[in-house]
Amino acid sequence: MPVIPPNNDAFQQALDKLNPDQRRAVDQIEGPVLVLAGPGTGKTQVLAARIGNILLHTDTRPQNILCLTFTDAGVNAMRQRLLSWIGPDAHRVAIMTYHSFCNRVIQENIGYFGTQDLEPASELEQIEIVRELLLKVSPEHPLRAGYKSPFQSEKQLRNFFNFLKSEDIKPGDIHKAADLWLKQLPELPEFIFQRKTKDNKKGDLKTHKIAEETARMDKLKSAADLFPTYNHLLHRTGRYEFEDMILWTLKAFLQYPELLLNYQERYLYVLVDEY
Repeated sequence: MPVIPPNNDAFQQALDKLNPDQRRAVDQIEGPVLVLAGPGTGKTQVLAARIGNILLHTDTRPQNILCLTFTDAGVNAMRQRLLSWIGPDAHRVAIMTYHSFCNRVIQENIGYFGTQDLEPASELEQIEIVRELLLKVSPEHPLRAGYKSPFQSEKQLRNFFNFLKSEDIKPGDIHKAADLWLKQLPELPEFIFQRKTKDNKKGDLKTHKIAEETARMDKLKSAADLFPTYNHLLHRTGRYEFEDMILWTLKAFLQYPELLLNYQERYLYVLVDEY
């Protein structure tokens, strides 16, 4: 029996407010559906209405629908719409952010990811690990040279590690990109004198700017070289980060087909916001 009775006035009124293209996306229950539209055009409304339509026209239970979005505000907005249409059953629909879903996968299947006490790292724990790294390198290290405090580069290093994880970039990728950039410098106009000066003629290289850029790339590569050690220290303390959640889950689904199958069987319909 469908969760939404056919004579549900609130849901029917919501459907009646949709334009023809929105209604077409909502009525297409089976198969992949992609909605392309700009901000403020009702994509979230369409997503919520499609959940309602699935519940109305199939025997799917609310807990067998997964809806993913980026923010907690998006989760709340979607939940409130469904609550006004289907009542308390809306709380049983799995509406989550991408990170909260991936964190649930990790916590439900700790054996695939590490030790039993594996937990998300707090900001304080992240700071402590980065500081431990910076204390272990020599004062002449590019991330410490010229600074009174050994922790001067702490914030930048944390942000850099988060970037590497978010984009799934390896230290070797950073080295290759940095070396390629340095190789191109002598050919770039901003590193070449475009007119004669007191000490240089037109076409001479701006060696001081190239030296500055080389030092900057050395610092970048040195930071990338610390990335594996940072991950090792996280693992040693039984912690993982916000940026780890999606990548770990994706890799686990690819590596362990039985884990992926478990969630494929649990969720018969998967809807994603901001794809």
